[in-house]
Amino acid sequence: MSKLKKNSLALVFVICLLCVFLCGSALAEETDNGVGYTETPVYVDGLLSCRGYMIGDDSYVSLEAACAVLGYDADVNYDKEINKLTVEVAGITIEAGFGDKYLCANGRYFYLPDGYMEVDGSFIIPTEALAKIFTLGVSQDDEQGAINFSTADEQILQSGDEFYNEDDLYWMSRIITWESGNQPVEGQIGVGNVILNRAGDPRFGETIKDVIFQPGQFTPASTGAVYGEPYAISVICAKLAFEGYNTVGDALFFQVGRYWGSGMIETTWLGKIGDHNFFM
Repeated sequence: MSKLKKNSLALVFVICLLCVFLCGSALAEETDNGVGYTETPVYVDGLLSCRGYMIGDDSYVSLEAACAVLGYDADVNYDKEINKLTVEVAGITIEAGFGDKYLCANGRYFYLPDGYMEVDGSFIIPTEALAKIFTLGVSQDDEQGAINFSTADEQILQSGDEFYNEDDLYWMSRIITWESGNQPVEGQIGVGNVILNRAGDPRFGETIKDVIFQPGQFTPASTGAVYGEPYAISVICAKLAFEGYNTVGDALFFQVGRYWGSGMIETTWLGKIGDHNFFM
């Protein structure tokens, strides 16, 4: 990915415009979806560049504003008929569906914990996802209330075909489907997290497949259901788990219904998502 070169005068002009029109005071407002946020300044390589949005502990930035600050021309298409946003920028195709809890960039999937959101008609993206897509450094200064991006390591985003291990994805998507395919996205990610937390632990198995087929652990493996075709959403949730998104912490077990523990070892209940209790 080659970043567009701009002379210093043009860069200063763009930044000044962004500061005037985008940077606002830290007043509590709401997204177009009715979610409350607080504005916060965003710096790129130390320069005040645009405004960001704090929603709880999560930080967001307008995708269009971020592309402009980074020097990219973005082709943005909001198609209300198919409920989909498509952005073509710097050789990357970014897609997000209205109501979805994820977005896709060149076959890679990134989690939207609060779902698809807009501010003043512009899609806002979690700063962590933006940093991954454009391989930026990102930090949050809680004391100053600011978001800081660094372009020092900016490079081409590795495609999904290159990033995801085919064999691991094959088994992970199937166990997620047949253990939790009817659960919300965060619950399906949680099942994937349990598999990943177990992998490499001598109690459970070395690989994803080893963990799934450990005797007596997963019913779909023992019945053969795991060999069925996975749901599309479960494939996405498997990819989100492989991207490092975690909704259940260090959980090693899950079960449907009332929490009763593993029955064999002392466990700690971590929480419930959908129909599943998660514990370790």
